[in-house]
Amino acid sequence: MSYNFKMPWPPSVNAWMKPINNRLILTKRGREYRVKALDELAKLGLTGENIEGPVHVHLTLNPPTLRKYDIDNFCKSVFDALTHADFWVDDEQIIRLTIKKGCKTAGGNVVLKIIEVN
Repeated sequence: MSYNFKMPWPPSVNAWMKPINNRLILTKRGREYRVKALDELAKLGLTGENIEGPVHVHLTLNPPTLRKYDIDNFCKSVFDALTHADFWVDDEQIIRLTIKKGCKTAGGNVVLKIIEVN
C-alpha cells in the first residue's frame, strides 16, 4: 500500500528539542508542531494506521521562505509526529529515504509519499 499526503512545515531539528539536565525535551515549537501535524493527520484519516513493516519514504520540502536550509534538518519532526499519531510503529522502519527541495509555498508544507515494502 502507498500513501500520498501533505503535512505542515516542521520546525528544524535545531528548534525541535533542547537538552535539559542530560535529557532531550520537546520544545514549545516542537509541541505546537506535533499538535498541528496530528490535527492534519486526523483530518486525512491517517492516525492509527499502525504500519508495522518496512517502508520507503519520499519527502518534498516546500519551504515558506527562500531562506537557505539543510534538507536533513526537517525529517525528525515529521517522523516524530507520524510515530506519535500511530501512523507507523516507529521511524526505524524506514529502509529508504529520499528528500528533495521543492518550491517556496505560502506557509510551507512537506509532501510525503510512503510505500509499504512487502
